[in-house]
Amino acid sequence: MEDVFDPAYAEELDAVAPDEGLRRREFLARTAATVGVGLGLAATLGPDRLIAAAAAQEARGARRTGRDIPIDTFVVVMMENRSFDHFLGWMPNADGRQAGLSYPDGAGNMVDTHYLPPDFQGCGHPVPGHLWNQARVQFDNGAVDGFQLPGSGNDAYAVGYYRAKDVPFLAAATRAGTTCDRYFASLMASTNPNRAYTHAATSYGNKFLVVNLPGDPPPQFPTTPGFPFSSTIESRLLRAGLEGRTFYSDVDYASMWGRGGVQHSAPIAEYHERAALGTLPQLSFVDPEMLSEKELIGVTNDQHPVSDIRTGEWFMSDAIHAFMRSPQWKRGALFLVWDEWGGFFDHVVPPSVPDINASANLDDNFGQMGFRTPAVVLSPYAKPGAVAHTRFGHESILRMVEDRYRLRPCTVRDAKANSIAAAFDFNRKPRLELPRLPTPPSIISQPCSEPSTEVETNG
Repeated sequence: MEDVFDPAYAEELDAVAPDEGLRRREFLARTAATVGVGLGLAATLGPDRLIAAAAAQEARGARRTGRDIPIDTFVVVMMENRSFDHFLGWMPNADGRQAGLSYPDGAGNMVDTHYLPPDFQGCGHPVPGHLWNQARVQFDNGAVDGFQLPGSGNDAYAVGYYRAKDVPFLAAATRAGTTCDRYFASLMASTNPNRAYTHAATSYGNKFLVVNLPGDPPPQFPTTPGFPFSSTIESRLLRAGLEGRTFYSDVDYASMWGRGGVQHSAPIAEYHERAALGTLPQLSFVDPEMLSEKELIGVTNDQHPVSDIRTGEWFMSDAIHAFMRSPQWKRGALFLVWDEWGGFFDHVVPPSVPDINASANLDDNFGQMGFRTPAVVLSPYAKPGAVAHTRFGHESILRMVEDRYRLRPCTVRDAKANSIAAAFDFNRKPRLELPRLPTPPSIISQPCSEPSTEVETNG
């Protein structure tokens, strides 16, 4: 994709989005200074290689294992279906882009990226495409310019974006913690396969993983037989005398691993109770409302289109403040992440990485990561306002947990992954003063007049 190192493109960008051009130049100049190269050499390297050089300087933190990692409690708050550029492309010190991009629609027209508010839901638009085949249209053999092409599943809504003022809690979190601008969905596929990677570093060779998931309230049985519980990070922790647990709002994703998974899950009220008591497990997955029937009319708090993103801001604030108030915060780490990009535009080419089901054929390659998602690390050991450029995915969290407790990897994916420990600042004393994060207003997402369309259940 063209960038400001190209004088002709820089002039074009300045004509349509001068603030964006200036922000982009300043970001690349700062990155070049960090790496220790001049702008001439930086232009020769190009943005991707320049940022990779910056990432190489972060690798030292990832080499820690065992008690050298001073974290005892890990919390993963995973939202739904948003890309990095769509939510965080405005960040001055991160590799983001928003205004000034355009995408071909296959009919000879170019569709410009655009500012979405006052629309915070997307009612009247289809849910942007994020299934296996739609993602490959968007990827367009590495050109990452297919977000408006036929087969992408998208209309113009998918190339819209929000600014800092529209996501005030998320924006405050980026100032309070470390943002990861190379955090990719584990798989160029939809929600269920990516959430499987979050727990087991695999989707078991399944491109869609459409399953029936029991919802709240109990009883949770009968469940589908599920995949082997022994393949999960929760099982690894259990064998080490430790605990991993999913805290769900309605859909219990732990049930993908049958009875064993369900036995290591609980309603989200238990998360809040245990956080207050200081008895959270070593690893907690905290999930918002994700029931498909509610998502498609826009009344969930997971930020899945077409629900109001401000309702999701309240959910993440509630979950994060609960952990920050916990006695476990001082030796804890919370990862605020999104399961996948949700079909929204992003300018960075996702990499292909080692995977048990990797293939040279893109259509069968489970090593092909998905587009970037927002990701913020909050911890006394996270440097406020910093940006990590190391490549991460959901399996990078597993890798850090495994390194901390000396657990066997789930698959080759997490065994070969970069540990997200590289995003921490363990060389300084922990910052025990609580970050100043706002409490957003409790906005209840209103149902759209017509349900949106989406192909996959639990997407």
